[in-house]
Amino acid sequence: MVNESKVAKHYEKTNLYDVIVQGLQDTGLALDSLSSENLSMVDEFHIGGTSGTKFVTEKLSYSENSKILDIGCGIGGPARFLAENSNCSVTGIDLTSSYIETGNKLTKLVGLEHRVQLVNASAIELPFDENSFDSSYMIHVGMNISEKSKLMSEVFRVTKPGGNFVIYDVMKLEDIPMDYPLPWADRKEESAVDLISVYETELLNTGFQIIEKDVKTDFAIKFFENMIENIKKSGPLPLGLHLLMGKNTQEKISNVFRQIKEKKLSPVVIVAKK
Repeated sequence: MVNESKVAKHYEKTNLYDVIVQGLQDTGLALDSLSSENLSMVDEFHIGGTSGTKFVTEKLSYSENSKILDIGCGIGGPARFLAENSNCSVTGIDLTSSYIETGNKLTKLVGLEHRVQLVNASAIELPFDENSFDSSYMIHVGMNISEKSKLMSEVFRVTKPGGNFVIYDVMKLEDIPMDYPLPWADRKEESAVDLISVYETELLNTGFQIIEKDVKTDFAIKFFENMIENIKKSGPLPLGLHLLMGKNTQEKISNVFRQIKEKKLSPVVIVAKK
C-alpha cells in the first residue's frame, strides 16, 4: 500500500514559487499581466497539458456558479483553467504542502483567488460535507492512491446527486510489472497505477454509473513525440515540467512514453455520474 507521506515527499519541492516566478521572468513574461495560460507549461502536470485538461472539463456537468472539486490539484493548473473559462468556483485538494502554497500564490498572481481555493488534504479523507460539490474530477492522481475504494466513496459522498466525476489517469492495459522511475513514482513501492477494470469495479461498487470511457493511447504518443521534438529543437525551456519532476525528468518521460507505445500503459478518461 502506498504511504501518503511518501507520496507527498515525492512531489515536495522547496522554493517552488520562486523558481516558477524566475522561469516566468526568464521567458520574458510580465508578472503584472499574466493569465492562467501563461502558466500552462509548468502547471498542467499531466499528459496532454491543456488539451488533457479540456478532456476533463468538457465532460463535467456544471452551470453558472457551480462548485467543482479538483482532487489532487497539484499547483492548480486545471482549477485555474476551469475557473478562468467558466463561471464556476473550484476547490482543489492535494497532499503536497508546497504545491498548495505555490498554487495559491500563483492563483493570486493571475487574479483568480476569488474563484479558486487550494487546500492541503487527503483524497481518502476529504474535509467537506456531503453533497458539497456539483461535480468532481481528478487528473493523474489515482496512480498514487492504493485505496481506490475509499477514494471513490469519498468523492461519491461529497458530490451532489446528478453530478459527474471525471477521471483522467494513467492506467495499466496489462496486469504486468511496470518499469520505473515514472512521473508519479521513482520506485514501484510508491506507485498505485492500476487496471482500467479496477477503476470501473470500484466506481460501480460505490454507486456511480459509468457513462463513458476513452483510452487515449494515440493522443499520448503524439503528445510525447511533439514534446521530444520540441526539446531537440530548442532545448529545455526556463518554464517546464522539469521544475516539478526534478533531475531525472528525462528518464521518467522516456519510461512512460515507451510503455505507452508498448501498450502497457495509457491515459484513460472515465466519466461517471452519481
